[in-house]
Amino acid sequence: MKSILFSIAAAAILSFSFLPATGKGNITEKFTVYGNCGMCKARIEKALQVKGVKYAVWDKETHIATVKFNPEVVTLQQLHQLVADAGHDTDLVRAKDEVYQNLHSCCQYERPVLK
Repeated sequence: MKSILFSIAAAAILSFSFLPATGKGNITEKFTVYGNCGMCKARIEKALQVKGVKYAVWDKETHIATVKFNPEVVTLQQLHQLVADAGHDTDLVRAKDEVYQNLHSCCQYERPVLK
């Protein structure tokens, strides 16, 4: 009887070891977000405060956003879109012109040409 229970337990352990990883970990990505000032920084970082994001920091000198997030909850593309929805172009998504135009004048950066 003990050998049967041991065999069942061993089979269960082996079967679980071959399951694919669930990827529950967070990843960190960096991407360009255009802006100029402290108000831009606050707006960009606030836009990235969504479920699945552990932290988001935007550097106004380098224009680089560093975001640690769970890709099973929110995708990198969604993060780019959230920033664009707030009025800031990224290296993948251009903000709508009317949203950009409503930014404070000091926040209106020279817009890049996206490919």
